[in-house]
Amino acid sequence: MFRKLFTGVVLVILMFITTVFSQARRIVLLEEATNASCAPCAANNPNLQAFFHKNFGGVISVRYHAWWPGSDPMYSLNVTDNTTRINYYGINGVPNYLIDGVNYGVPGDPNTMASQMWEGLTQPAPVKINITTDIDADSVRATVYLIGLSSVTQTNLFLRTGVIERKVVYTTPPGSNGEKEFPDVLRKMLPDANGISIAAINPGDTLTFNMSAEVNAAWNWSDLAVVSWLQSDASKEIIQSNINLPTYIIESPEPSAQFLDFNQTYMRNYSIYNDNPTMLHLRIVPEEIYVPAQWSYNLMYNNVAQDSFDVDLAPSDTLHFQLTVQTDNTPESIKIRVFAKNMDDAYGYGFSRTFFGLIPQGELLFVDDDGGDNYETNYYSAFDSAGVVYTSLEESDLLALASEINPSQFSAIFWNISWGFPAFVEADIDFLTNYLDNGGNFYLAGQDIGWDIFESGSNLTAAQDFYHNYLDADYLNDNSGIFTMEGVPGDPITDGISFSINSIYSRYPEWIGSYSGGSVLILKYTGQDRYGALRYDSGTYKVVYLGIGIEQMSDAAVARLIVKRTLEWFGVITDIHQNGNPQIVQEFSLEQNYPNPFNPETTIRYSLNNARAENTRLIVYNSLGQIVRTLVDAKQPAGEYQVTWDGKNNSGQQVASGIYYYQLTSGEMQSVQKMILIR
Repeated sequence: MFRKLFTGVVLVILMFITTVFSQARRIVLLEEATNASCAPCAANNPNLQAFFHKNFGGVISVRYHAWWPGSDPMYSLNVTDNTTRINYYGINGVPNYLIDGVNYGVPGDPNTMASQMWEGLTQPAPVKINITTDIDADSVRATVYLIGLSSVTQTNLFLRTGVIERKVVYTTPPGSNGEKEFPDVLRKMLPDANGISIAAINPGDTLTFNMSAEVNAAWNWSDLAVVSWLQSDASKEIIQSNINLPTYIIESPEPSAQFLDFNQTYMRNYSIYNDNPTMLHLRIVPEEIYVPAQWSYNLMYNNVAQDSFDVDLAPSDTLHFQLTVQTDNTPESIKIRVFAKNMDDAYGYGFSRTFFGLIPQGELLFVDDDGGDNYETNYYSAFDSAGVVYTSLEESDLLALASEINPSQFSAIFWNISWGFPAFVEADIDFLTNYLDNGGNFYLAGQDIGWDIFESGSNLTAAQDFYHNYLDADYLNDNSGIFTMEGVPGDPITDGISFSINSIYSRYPEWIGSYSGGSVLILKYTGQDRYGALRYDSGTYKVVYLGIGIEQMSDAAVARLIVKRTLEWFGVITDIHQNGNPQIVQEFSLEQNYPNPFNPETTIRYSLNNARAENTRLIVYNSLGQIVRTLVDAKQPAGEYQVTWDGKNNSGQQVASGIYYYQLTSGEMQSVQKMILIR
């Protein structure tokens, strides 16, 4: 019976391999080291699983259970294989995750992990892996096909195969961290944890490997799956992987993120190709939708707008659908994630594709990389207080937009890490080094940045080089042990300030020094010859680096002052002369009003760079586009100006609470901002 069934499956698979031979796609492998008694694992594993749940097919996973810090029955049940794989990567802390053999440390923001996955998916797939299995209560039998598509340049190759249990569930926590559910638990490596050595694989080759294992009574045999991957032991890079379950991704010829313009329609074309030997039953639905009030979107299938739709996709068929977005005249952003759920998957897994678009404003770029916390609001308050117009991006959105950003587009980048991990991925470093090499200004703040780069086990050489050679920082210690700080007399950023470090999260304020001696240490731990911040002027670019987050500062006014003085040191802002006495400036800009929201009045600042005096108008509109107040209507020369709006219309009457827009026009230049009046 077994021989007949298994042979039939093999024939179907081999026939299907022939039809899709030239259409292999990359599948990324996520590996994690975890432990049922590890408190940080319980805190961070939900982030990893949130990412995995919405990206299955682009990524598959194997989770190894460690022998520390405490009891873990999943480790005890498979000591040899778990120990071998964890030691293979030199992992010395949990939780710890890897993508395609690259160690990224503690699982942090799901959006960052999605960016790392997409970085892998863009790499070519020189081989295809297919897996057939026959699993019953007695044994797991698997045949793995390794198919050469193009030249494999990596050396010291090994095919590794793992039997995983897709979800191990306990009625009570098996360890001390409270977790009861454990996805993709490694049960057995086939034939063992070392794998099978592959001498070479050439285009057109098909290598076949038969493997089997007895099913342990502690396993749920009906929930077992088999994962295989080709790995280079020379670099630990994983070249390709697969699982014996249907997988797919959503593809698009257009970028996943884009700078947008006012009053335009944008279309994203999506497709799903079924390269599996079985039918796919999918539900396509938009999720995690952020759409500004005056913008709109439509999910389109067969030229009809749909809230969601179900589709059956046969092997070798392709599904096509679209997403349309309509902007208006408000400088906003939009984010829509389209989720293709596999209706046959017991756990509701599927693959998602996110579109992010925004209308940029200002010359300051703020990057939020705090792992999903909301500490960015501290910066928004500081920027508004300084009267600075800014564009705010999640780190994952920045990476998607990186190719569209001209290094000269933003005069400064503020990067907030707070207590998020990883501090940087390689794409971050590529973007930042290019930006700084072209004369930018860079502010970085967060706790444990140095620890993550040098001690977490991520071993990202590019990040270490960036820390030393671009920040000119020397990582001295994970924790200074002192929780009060003071500025350096005469320093343009920290002179005269002092504060305590709050314990809004566990306090590990880093002790840093100057790597080359060229940077200036600017924040001192009280009573000690230890420093936690520096500024560096390379002659090409400027850097300010804080080894704590500003949200940890006991005095919010001090945090705002540090941001303002940093902007001044970068040259992004200067003292503004009042009406009638403007300074000559280089750029046309309309800044965010301050305060915002406001009551009863607010200040609007703007800069003109006209070669000669031009007709200039500053007009306030309501949400219907009707003129409420004309604040400026005169010829004005180049310079910096500020005006105050008292919340009254042109007739002198108080206007109602709500959203208003103010538009600056001077010559051929025009800019719009939004403000909120609260009565």
